[in-house]
Amino acid sequence: MSSYTAPPSSGGGHAGMTRDKAGFFHKGDFKPSCPGLYATSVLKADYVERDYDETIYSAAQCKELSFKVECHLSTAFVTATSKWVVPAALLKQGGKASACSFAVPLSPNGTVTSISASMKKKQIASCVVPVADTKGFKGTRFGRNVAEPMPTHPEVFAITIPSVPAGETVDITVTYFQPLAFVDGAYVLEAPTTLPPGALPPNAHVSSVLSFMATVRSAYPGPVAIECKTHPTTLVQAGSGVTQIMADPREGPWPNCNIVLRMPVWADHVVAAAVQQPAPRGPTQDIRSAFAIAIAPPRPERCAPFPRSVVFVQDRSGSMSGSPMDSANEALITGLRMLTPADKFNIIAFDNLQEYFSPEGLVAASSEALEAAVRWVHTACKARGTTDIMTPLQASLNMLAKSGASGSVPFVFLITDGAVDNEREICNMMIQAQQHKPVGGMATLPRVCTFGIGRYCNHYFLKMLANIGRGMSDAAFTPNRIAFQMCALLSAARAPVLTDVVLGIPGGGAGVEVYPFPIPDLFVGSPVMISGKIQGGLPPMVELKGRLASGVEWSQQVQVVEDLGNNALNIPLDKVFIKQRIDLLTGQAWLQQEKSLEAEVVSISVQYGVPSAHTQMCAFETTRRRADSLDKAQRAGKKISLAKYAVGGAAGVLVVGALAGVGFGDIGASLGNLPCDIGSVGAAMGGVLGGLDFDIPDIGGCDGCGDPAGCGDCVGGIFGDGCGDVAGGCADVGGPVLAALEPCLGSIGGCLEGVAGIAGGLFECVSGMVSENL
Repeated sequence: MSSYTAPPSSGGGHAGMTRDKAGFFHKGDFKPSCPGLYATSVLKADYVERDYDETIYSAAQCKELSFKVECHLSTAFVTATSKWVVPAALLKQGGKASACSFAVPLSPNGTVTSISASMKKKQIASCVVPVADTKGFKGTRFGRNVAEPMPTHPEVFAITIPSVPAGETVDITVTYFQPLAFVDGAYVLEAPTTLPPGALPPNAHVSSVLSFMATVRSAYPGPVAIECKTHPTTLVQAGSGVTQIMADPREGPWPNCNIVLRMPVWADHVVAAAVQQPAPRGPTQDIRSAFAIAIAPPRPERCAPFPRSVVFVQDRSGSMSGSPMDSANEALITGLRMLTPADKFNIIAFDNLQEYFSPEGLVAASSEALEAAVRWVHTACKARGTTDIMTPLQASLNMLAKSGASGSVPFVFLITDGAVDNEREICNMMIQAQQHKPVGGMATLPRVCTFGIGRYCNHYFLKMLANIGRGMSDAAFTPNRIAFQMCALLSAARAPVLTDVVLGIPGGGAGVEVYPFPIPDLFVGSPVMISGKIQGGLPPMVELKGRLASGVEWSQQVQVVEDLGNNALNIPLDKVFIKQRIDLLTGQAWLQQEKSLEAEVVSISVQYGVPSAHTQMCAFETTRRRADSLDKAQRAGKKISLAKYAVGGAAGVLVVGALAGVGFGDIGASLGNLPCDIGSVGAAMGGVLGGLDFDIPDIGGCDGCGDPAGCGDCVGGIFGDGCGDVAGGCADVGGPVLAALEPCLGSIGGCLEGVAGIAGGLFECVSGMVSENL
């Protein structure tokens, strides 16, 4: 099963290392390299190399580190259990009990869902609760006495473990999930398995401490291919659509590095597959079946992508000054070099004013024009002014309408670090733009991709804007991530192969909910994952339609495979896309200013234990007896009062604040042009670990280790044999939210005229948007 060849250098990675573009650690960063127990100290600013303090992590001794991973379609769920012993030499008080930090390195989009720790006389647990229930939580059992959440950072999750005795074993379990990267036609998982210096017991090998098992579930029938070149692996079991492997301790020595798995999906043509699970058992308000539909792109040499008409809308406001502006310009130039001679482009640099690379409109992406654009970026994209997003966005849409290339897919790439006071108006403007027919011979309506920089922009606004425009959205919170992640977004969108994707469900179905909605386009560098819930389950076959670059309509009948459970899998299908569902509902609630949707977000977040903008993860000291009682109450679906289960009552509960950086923006900070980045990981973690102070012993250095058929029967991603216009068939329920439509469906264009304030509000009305006979 393994494609492992030879181990690389086994030098241990640690918190003095940075990642290269492949994601591996190198010297210079202050991030922990694996989930572990660390003593911390502060490296003071020297105002030569750093004008800020850095947090230094020194690992305790690791007795055991076990990873169990379930990769479901495009999401990895990780359970990391470990045993650590803190040597007396690490503790400043010379062997007495002292606070340590449990820290987990995360991918930028990773989400921690639970943390637990146990010692002889202490047990720590966690729970997700509504923000409204956190009043009075001060974290006194964790050395704090304030109600605010702990400072957080998107690349490191850290929590204080109080009063850890020297020499005592601490058992820690953390669960988290993260989207899989898609690189060169394969989903890629990188697990943070690099043990830091000092973590291995004397004369121990990595394989004697580390264990790793991964189960990969695909929507496609047949065997699932898994490649691993970092470690030897062996097959545990395999079945249709499921493969399980483990790192093989019989082959060695293992290198001390991150384990990287690669799951190829590129094929010779567009391939789709569907899988569903029965309705969940037990206490739950939602008894619908969960389903997922995957659409895989062909390899580049087997497809003809659409040409693109691209407008880059680059923020150059004063808050972008310094490394954020430099990194964004670097990525923008990379995006320019990704254009082909068949593409057209322009650039708008904006603050409170706008400047255009080509005032006349889009220009052909010739080598001469691209080199001129690179020179222009260096001179025009310099930080200044405040932020106006509406004007350049409107200009980009007008520009695409007037000078976009015939047969092309029009794109707007918005890069910003700011929040503005007319974000809802911007979304409504984009909704209106999506109701018109393509102009200028272009293949479809404008696609909008957004990239947020730092903590002050409204990330839910950017996600909603991209969702409305059937585009992609990403964000970076530290300067070192801007260029890499922005380039990844631009690369993913460089080759569209299938546009205006719609889903047909024979019989219409009841209570259908689809995410993302509308369904995004398919790119060579970005597969499409559709998830949803439906009353009674999907029929045996569904149909997908879209448009190819040739102008030909593509369609495929997709068999729905029933997933009745597998003894290798523990994560239910409806949890696979729960973060996407929560994020889009949160954005929808923000856009519509709808409290009932916020309540739905809270309910889903608490039910699945996934933090959201309206809930918080909280940690608390407890006892085994209380922890068992809490578990029973959660399983029964009861409302939880943490004070009942926490030692020290409500005041002892710590609000962790697991969603770092992601929020609704700060208009005041944007107007004041405050620096947009959170800063380095170490600097930010100094606030998380504030009062911890340890002597750092010498433990050795590191050796460097639209409408595809034109018939008007499509509704934002769901289609059927409509029977006419439904302009009068929409009920106005709870404001600008569409109610279920009549079973026969035609064009929804007239209906949307009166609901311009809705973006994701179509989620709940999908049940009426499908025909009863395809």
